Amino acid sequence: MNDHDVVRALRRRVGSEFDCRFQGDVCVSLSLHDPDHPLAGVIRNHTATEKREILRMIAKLQGLEHLNLRKNRLGDLPDDLMGLWHLRHLNLGSCALRVVPQFVLHNRSLENLFLGSNPIEALDARLFDLERMRSLHLHKLLLRALPEGLSRLRSLEVMHLYLSGLKEMPPELFECRDLSTVSFGFSPMRVLPDAISKLRKLKYFSLILTKVASLPDSFCELGELVATRLYKNRIQSLPEKIGDLRNLEQMTLYQNNLRQLPASFAQLSRLRKLNLAKNAFQQMPEAVQKLPALEWFAFFDNPGTQDARKPPRVETLLERPFGASLDAGTVIPADTASSPD
Repeated sequence: MNDHDVVRALRRRVGSEFDCRFQGDVCVSLSLHDPDHPLAGVIRNHTATEKREILRMIAKLQGLEHLNLRKNRLGDLPDDLMGLWHLRHLNLGSCALRVVPQFVLHNRSLENLFLGSNPIEALDARLFDLERMRSLHLHKLLLRALPEGLSRLRSLEVMHLYLSGLKEMPPELFECRDLSTVSFGFSPMRVLPDAISKLRKLKYFSLILTKVASLPDSFCELGELVATRLYKNRIQSLPEKIGDLRNLEQMTLYQNNLRQLPASFAQLSRLRKLNLAKNAFQQMPEAVQKLPALEWFAFFDNPGTQDARKPPRVETLLERPFGASLDAGTVIPADTASSPD
């Protein structure tokens, strides 16, 4: 039975269409996630027995490089999948997993792994032996801690840990020096570690809903930073040298406790989108008026909102939105952002 035969049999068993891609006679990509489906998982409502049969059929496609099983509430995965040695991209988000499947821990080819939105309480340290890993999504889990070894992922570029259950950013995270995208939040963390400055390649950083009241001076050493979301924290002040972030283009500080901005903020010459809504500004900060590239700006729900003058060159001044994203001013590119489940 060749891959074409397997896929035809799969379609009959699944009972509906799904995406797959061939290179010659080899099936290299398969997805049972349908964004147009009400529940998004093509086999979400199949029985447990049917799901296992389908997964065992998928295991026969040993040339697979991309496999998307997101939102199918699989519960567990059979060991038959152990033979998918060529997998590089695997999405197991919202699959009702309680542990990381064994076949994942043995797959040294994995580069991108999506485990978000599963009731996983602990990770196996072998996960950090997958040395080719470039993107790891561990958001919306039930973790209390990470096992040692994260720093072994020397090629890691993208790490999502928001709503992971972790109370603090793991120290070993800052030893992954190739990281370009990091998200963390929904935690009682009070201090953003000085070690953040070690991530010199960081371009996209999200810190959401924590008790952090200030950013360390070392934050200003992130010279490659392009966009940062720092909303719903307790930030009262920004570092004096915030203007050193010369590559910064987008910044959200929505719903913090800011009353003023450092003078150096005016030096953010590439800043195009800025959200300062719902802070404690008594008046429009002078530094905002001096930003030469600012195009999009939000300042609603500040004490000084009524006296605010529209900054020059701003094309979009966001009024208090209704049914719109309050974080619209800072967009993390789709290939680096963590998909919501």
